[in-house]
Amino acid sequence: MNTKELVALNNEKRKQLNKENLAYYEDMLVYIRLNFNKSEQQMEELLLELLEHLLQAQEEGKSAASVFGDDPKAYCQELIGEIPNEQTKQQIPFIACLALQFLASISFVTGIVLIGLYYFFGLGSNTVSISLGTGLVVILIFLALLYSFIFVIFKWLKHSSFKEEQPKKWVEFIQLWLISSVHIALFVFIPRFIPDFGPVITLNAIWFAVIGVVLYLASYLIKKSW
Repeated sequence: MNTKELVALNNEKRKQLNKENLAYYEDMLVYIRLNFNKSEQQMEELLLELLEHLLQAQEEGKSAASVFGDDPKAYCQELIGEIPNEQTKQQIPFIACLALQFLASISFVTGIVLIGLYYFFGLGSNTVSISLGTGLVVILIFLALLYSFIFVIFKWLKHSSFKEEQPKKWVEFIQLWLISSVHIALFVFIPRFIPDFGPVITLNAIWFAVIGVVLYLASYLIKKSW
């Protein structure tokens, strides 16, 4: 089975777990899946093997803790250490797709907003002048901030796993709101401090939307090919 089939089978079989075992297993699942440097295929094979083992134990009246122990975090870390790293040639398409989809979203939304403001509200301009050097630096900064955001979220999710007493929902909401707000503020304000340099080109706002569509199609083709 390929990775998608393994994930689908896992999703279906998890429905057979009771509430206690499901909570225990899903903590393990999230913790293991957050290791994107590991082989995705072998991670999913391992997770399905663990699930089938737990389902068999559940039929015998056993709990997840009696099967995997009282320290699931340490157990998962041991399992993760045995999973080989994902090959670089497999990681590159994933990273490329993520970056292209992110830039596609920014470009498309920018184009639509500029067009809407200009044609419907008479605000701004339907053309934008960009310094190529500055634009390139801004793109690199945006990608770095995207990586930072994903890294922090993954760290937060890992830190939130396997807690005996789960934090209150409003506490989690505030934590996520702060992480998101800081990164959004950086996205908005950092480019303002970068001086203009390099050749200047002027584009109609519609081209931002077109570029967004082209980038998304490129990401789709890359994803489909790997």
